[in-house]
Amino acid sequence: MRFKEILASLGYLILLFSFSFLVPALGGLYYGEAPVYIYKAYLLPLIISAALGVILWYNSRDSVDNLRERDAYVVVGLGWIAVAALGALPYLFGGTLRSPLDAFFESMSGFTTTGASVLDFSTGDYIDIYPHSILLWRALTNWLGGMGIIVLGIVILARFMHGGIFLFKAEVAGASVTRLKPKLYQTARILWAVYGLFTGLCIALFMAAGMPGFDAVCTSFATLSSGGFTLHTDSLGYYANPGIEAVAVVFMFLGATNFVVHYMVLTGRFREASKDTEMRLFVLWLAGMSALVGAGLLLSGAENPLRTGLFHAVSAGTTTGFSTVTDMSGWPSLVHVLLLILMLAGATLGSTSGGLKISRFMVLAKNLRNGMAKAIHPRAVLSVKLGGKAVPESVVSRIQILFLTFTMVVVVSVLLLCASGISLVDSFSATASCIANCGLGIFSPGVGFNTLNPFAKAVLAVVMWMGRLEIFTALMVLAPSTYRK
Repeated sequence: MRFKEILASLGYLILLFSFSFLVPALGGLYYGEAPVYIYKAYLLPLIISAALGVILWYNSRDSVDNLRERDAYVVVGLGWIAVAALGALPYLFGGTLRSPLDAFFESMSGFTTTGASVLDFSTGDYIDIYPHSILLWRALTNWLGGMGIIVLGIVILARFMHGGIFLFKAEVAGASVTRLKPKLYQTARILWAVYGLFTGLCIALFMAAGMPGFDAVCTSFATLSSGGFTLHTDSLGYYANPGIEAVAVVFMFLGATNFVVHYMVLTGRFREASKDTEMRLFVLWLAGMSALVGAGLLLSGAENPLRTGLFHAVSAGTTTGFSTVTDMSGWPSLVHVLLLILMLAGATLGSTSGGLKISRFMVLAKNLRNGMAKAIHPRAVLSVKLGGKAVPESVVSRIQILFLTFTMVVVVSVLLLCASGISLVDSFSATASCIANCGLGIFSPGVGFNTLNPFAKAVLAVVMWMGRLEIFTALMVLAPSTYRK
């Protein structure tokens, strides 16, 4: 384990991250917030983060060399924890949240694009209680986490981020690395450019649909990233505007679609993009599940069942977590189960969404079919194919292990939450929301993430981190064998 190289890489990432505090600081100045508040909430965290980044880099600057693969996993895993910890400082120093655990939970939820909030919604609407700058910071944590801090680091610090290919592989957590250009940082730059383009377009369309400018910026940040943080306690239901909901549905879908496919479309390679098997299945999956959710709401007598069903199916299936209703606890149990399945399944690889991803379920289903065929014809030589190409056995095995460990994390988390006094239904809903990085908690009346006990919040913060890293990277960080020479 090359500790000095790891510390130097972490230092680069933290130093880069420190400049993000300037965005809410400038936002606070624009909205006339007190200079003392801006200094405490944003400039002081900026100084702390920058100093920490420089110290980590300076002490290891003479030892920088190419990172090995396991070193990169540690950098990414610890990097997310460090960013979440430093990102919690504005909530603490500005007085938005008094508990360090609550602040860390909110920050981790933002950067992992989970969108599960511990802000108290019983005292009024967020926009009426909290400063504009802290709400902008929440939205920014979603946006930065959507495409990934590490990917951004590869773009900006390409000359210094040695072992970039391993960092990229660890950041995308098990997805195959597709080079759109010869150099990796060029690929990362393209992905961020497409991400920024869609964000700008989303802002414009939200404003055209009647959303105020500040709301449009913050909501767009949370939409493309599949983050789900909003400015209002009623989420997008605050606007009661079908046009705004339609824009959100479109861009939630775009954010949950492989950005390599987006690049193909933007560069005119429509035929190549249309051949993406995962994309086609994802569209059919969302359409079918939206119909089922809408039918369930229709039979229960819910208001605007088809519109509400479509919105919430897309919100859950893209792991965004937006909602247009205040309380979903009165919906039929069938609808609850469908939404939980949608969020756990997730969307496509190479997107901003969480969950297990559609292509992995395709591999598991085809491998199961092959296993049944071999039981009948033992000598048959069968392979799992996606898009006409054989999937290597090592990849199939890795997906099987991922599914198993994903299930084990869910079971352990539910047991821990139940042991802390939370009901089984609420424990499973909270765990599913956090490991899928969705945040669309379907709780009993009067229960929310803000009402959970400290132990449950700590467990769920870890679950969000593991879900964002898709288990493997997190396990690499936690395994003692990783740190042996």
